Amino acid sequence: MNFKKNTIALAVGTALGLSPCVWAAEQASTSNSLELGPVMVTGEKINRTLEQTQSSVVVVTAEQLREHGDNDLVDVFARTPGVYSQAGNENWGIRGVPVSGFDDQGPATLNGAVSVYVDGAQQPNRALTLSPVPLWDAEQVEVFLGPQSTTQGRNSLAGAVVIQTRNPTFEPSFSAQTNVGNYGEHGAAVAGGGAIIDDKIAGRIAVDYSEGDGYIRNTALNDDANPRRTSNTRGKLLILPNDDTDVLLTYAHSEHRQGDRSTMRVNGRPSYYDISSNTKAFDNLKQDTLSAKVDYRLNDAWTLTSLTANTRTTYSARLDFDQTADDNQVTLRKQDGDLFSQELRLNYTSDTLKSFVGAYYGHNTNNFHDRLLFDNALFGTVKGDTRIENKALFGEVNWTFAPRWTLITGLRYDHESNDTDIDQDDFSSAGQVSKSFDALLPKLGIDHELAADQYLGFMVQKGYRGGGVNVRAGGGHQAYDPEYTTNYELSYRGSFFDKSLRTRANLYYTDWKDQQVNIRRDGSNFSQIYNAGRSDIKGLEVFVEKDLTEQLTLNAGGAYTDGKYKDFVTGDGQDRSGESFLYSPKYKVSVGGTYRLDDRLTFATDVTYQSAAPSEYEFDASGKVVNERRSDNYVLVNFNTEYKVTQNVAVSAYVKNAFDKQYVTNNRNDDIIDVGAPRTVGMVLRYDL
Repeated sequence: MNFKKNTIALAVGTALGLSPCVWAAEQASTSNSLELGPVMVTGEKINRTLEQTQSSVVVVTAEQLREHGDNDLVDVFARTPGVYSQAGNENWGIRGVPVSGFDDQGPATLNGAVSVYVDGAQQPNRALTLSPVPLWDAEQVEVFLGPQSTTQGRNSLAGAVVIQTRNPTFEPSFSAQTNVGNYGEHGAAVAGGGAIIDDKIAGRIAVDYSEGDGYIRNTALNDDANPRRTSNTRGKLLILPNDDTDVLLTYAHSEHRQGDRSTMRVNGRPSYYDISSNTKAFDNLKQDTLSAKVDYRLNDAWTLTSLTANTRTTYSARLDFDQTADDNQVTLRKQDGDLFSQELRLNYTSDTLKSFVGAYYGHNTNNFHDRLLFDNALFGTVKGDTRIENKALFGEVNWTFAPRWTLITGLRYDHESNDTDIDQDDFSSAGQVSKSFDALLPKLGIDHELAADQYLGFMVQKGYRGGGVNVRAGGGHQAYDPEYTTNYELSYRGSFFDKSLRTRANLYYTDWKDQQVNIRRDGSNFSQIYNAGRSDIKGLEVFVEKDLTEQLTLNAGGAYTDGKYKDFVTGDGQDRSGESFLYSPKYKVSVGGTYRLDDRLTFATDVTYQSAAPSEYEFDASGKVVNERRSDNYVLVNFNTEYKVTQNVAVSAYVKNAFDKQYVTNNRNDDIIDVGAPRTVGMVLRYDL
């Protein structure tokens, strides 16, 4: 991309691409030099318009984030069909697959089933299940539903989330806001930048801070159980040494601290928003990311891209091990992680051919030290480190071999080595385990333009996640094998009535082999990892958006997800064959609308339904399932409105879970459960230059 000529136009075009066509035309007419284009999907490393993208992807622009009052990734997931979530984002997943995978090993794992990228830098697994990933100063969010292993590599078996924040421009910009809400919520944010040296160097800085008391009360300590504090700082420097080279340097620092997000069951009924614990629990994550992206245009067709990123994290926690106020049992955790990656990619673009070939190297480490204390005396320790090295060669070709026909082929060779060294485990034997894995990950598809703005496609691609080593305490630290999926997907994208009606649909079947699953051993708190026989997922995702008038846009989306174990008997005889995936709802539907009046008043609403899902299976002596505990189904209604007091000043208000629906999201067979958030309200005052 030539930043000198296109940065401003692309930034505005991306931000406004999904707004009504007439509204966009009116905005374009105010400036002859500004051209607003369609929404571009960039996460698959070949830029395509949304209607030309076969993958099932939900794109949320900066304008939509603001219209819906989305503060973080949790808000986006809450209304996205095909993605299930709980209050906070400790457990969320795509197409019924948890972000950490079914082998979830807690904060010490380096493997996951969904990758999240911010400005090209992959986020550590702990950041995805702890931090809410704030979206202040975000330009666009792309949520890919389904495997992305060929393009993204490890940790993208079930999907990927690609977040792009605003890049520097040579025009001055400044935005600031402050917010207040119930449960002690308050915060402030500022962002701005501009030219440092005209046409050569531009910079941008974004800072946000928020905190709140949380809605959960610790009855034993008579205090807030889940106070939260989040801060983020991001600085970007754009350097244009010549007309053919763009250098983008980014530094990001974030800190997130929160308390206990669980609640309790009393006399068999949920005690909404109460927990009884004699430990003031917390999770604390600090993260620093440095990245450098260099684009060098060899000529009009060829571009060489280098992306280097390094993220360091420090995680600490204090948890109530028994999760009651009866015993004084405390878990203390400390972990230091480092995630380095280097990608070199050569892209080619012509009228009939779009392609890339690339090489990737990643090095991921985590040093962990967990201690269990009984009555302030050390009872047991687990400490060790894991080192994962990942190398890959990959590429993709999109060839329009005939008018309206495009062939899509991709291939990735992936090699991964895992070295885990458990120095001490007072609950089982320590040891050293080294494993390596190789995978060849092809994809093949065809896309046909049936008529103008009507596309039909079919894609087959391989999904993969490397094996690993059980790092949980007391688990024996056995190694387990990789898991593989083959995904068959039929897609349709169509626009009607001068593109005022936009539709997308994806029908898929996923065959899963050697699935990694974490199972708690009977009579203990320790878990083992099994490679299940086989599973499959069948599903359908449909999205429709309609501009009814110049002011009013309506949207609807729905997902049907049916993930089941086909053949799975654990080592201790539990038979889950034929049972649905835990936490995976079959249905999720979202409908909403946005009304804009005279470019001053905006009103948006969305209504989301999510069906119940199994939280836990209960087995008889023979290992057969005799009962399942299920979460609640629910309907949530959200509102957000904004009024521009002046051209530069706007005030907005939001209500989430407007009818204060109470519902259980994780119905485990003990006194500790998870529930959804109650009604939250707030106001925002914003200034834009």
